[in-house]
Amino acid sequence: MSRQRGMVMIISLVFLLVMSLLVAAMLLVTQLSHKTSVAGQQQLVLGQAALQQHMTMLQAAADTANLNGQVMSVCPAQYAAWSDGTLQCELLQLDSESYSANRHFYAAYSSLLLKQQLLPE
Repeated sequence: MSRQRGMVMIISLVFLLVMSLLVAAMLLVTQLSHKTSVAGQQQLVLGQAALQQHMTMLQAAADTANLNGQVMSVCPAQYAAWSDGTLQCELLQLDSESYSANRHFYAAYSSLLLKQQLLPE
């Protein structure tokens, strides 16, 4: 009898060990899933903030004559004989980027901006 009781005790202890390992694995997967969802939410918030900053920069660039963008080319209409002295335009690239506080997340936006201006005759 005591031999059978010992075997039942060993089997129940092995069963409890296996169950506790399964529960620990499930808790680890749940924790990783939570971390992944929080990371996705942080990236989404950072992307939204970077887009808002970029749109603000675009609006400010449209309102002012000075722009800190990179001039990519001049307007092809400037090469036409009829608009040589009356039209001035530039194609500018405006970049903005944003990092999270811990530098784990990054968002960047880039826009092309065509600035046209009629010159007084």
